[in-house]
Amino acid sequence: MRPLLIVGGGLIGLATAQVLVERGERVRVLEAREGVGLETSFANGGLLTPSMPEPWNGPGVYHHLAASLFRSSSPMQLRLRALPSLLSWGITFLRNSTPGRFYSATDDNYWLAVYSLDKTLALTERLQLDYDLLDAGTLSVFQNAEQMAERQAISDHLACHGMTSVTVDRDEIVVLEPLLKGVADKLVGGIWFPDDASGDAHLFCRELAREIVAGGGEIDTGMQVTDLISRNGKMAGVDTNRGRIDASRVVVAAGVYSPHLLRGVGHALPVKPAKGYSVTIDAEGLGELPGVAIQDDESHAVISRFGNRIRVVGTAEFAGFDTSVCKARIDHLFGVLESLLPDLASRADRATAEAWAGLRPMSNDGRPFIGAGNIEGLYINAGHGALGWTMAMGSAHLLADQILDRPTEIDGSPFSATRTI
Repeated sequence: MRPLLIVGGGLIGLATAQVLVERGERVRVLEAREGVGLETSFANGGLLTPSMPEPWNGPGVYHHLAASLFRSSSPMQLRLRALPSLLSWGITFLRNSTPGRFYSATDDNYWLAVYSLDKTLALTERLQLDYDLLDAGTLSVFQNAEQMAERQAISDHLACHGMTSVTVDRDEIVVLEPLLKGVADKLVGGIWFPDDASGDAHLFCRELAREIVAGGGEIDTGMQVTDLISRNGKMAGVDTNRGRIDASRVVVAAGVYSPHLLRGVGHALPVKPAKGYSVTIDAEGLGELPGVAIQDDESHAVISRFGNRIRVVGTAEFAGFDTSVCKARIDHLFGVLESLLPDLASRADRATAEAWAGLRPMSNDGRPFIGAGNIEGLYINAGHGALGWTMAMGSAHLLADQILDRPTEIDGSPFSATRTI
């Protein structure tokens, strides 16, 4: 029997491959880049946050997007050159920003995120994976009472589903993260999410790749899939830069590049790229480092720690497939670090910091697409937006159950790859 092909060697593709290999399936991963996890999985925020499952198209998002056209410092930026490619997708994106649809997507994502974090931590323990895991939770801090109230409303809503959050004052913030002592007086408060975790997604990809190969799976890097091949309504294989590969089962997990591949077999996938930025700082010898992931709600940025590295991540930019690094955006991230952790920022070497930009695959209703495609043997695992790391292992288990025709452990219908939006 021919191997099941997985197109994409990032978090989603590798997680899917690892689960299937453990279940005894023959799997072959095809990755266009020279190594695994080098696209969106490479230098993202590293947050494993069921506490933040809400989609970006919340109520009032159209005001933020409209204003961003004329304000380059906006955390969510819409570039004029990207408008033509976003028209149809964007109309649906905005249509799904009503309170009812926003909270419906938030609930669906929450259940998948909780399920996924459980699977991630269980796998980590069982295989002793090493990816700089930090399980001290996430601390969201606020300089604006109105923004804190908005975040609190979502937390209160999710508390009905069992999510734990703790509202903290300035003194309690400093207890949770002593490095915030110098800026506590400008904070109105915070919310601690103790069940969250963080870790380096790229290192996790490398760990998964090692386990896949050890379990008998194959990973081909430098293998670019150019077309999906179907015959009589069934998958027949893929065309690549190294020739055709026959296969009756194919999983498309290629992030923002998934829609282009699927278009060739008549499956329309409403996913668009949203660029995010990060800067990673070597903090070896810089003294005390944060013990918890810190989210700055006002700037929509996060400060994460991976061993002796500090990473600041933020912004969402609708700019098509442009992955160039904008200096102003990196300066903004350094500004976040200077605002919250000024002592650490003053010791950091900006000259050796690693700036990065990557493309998050955003669906227009705020949920990923997980399940069978429009023809027999085609499966899709894509469109996770900013929650790819959080949802990776749960999505993999959900899809593997469907591929192997087993009962799923959570309801997969909200994430159907053929749903009408």
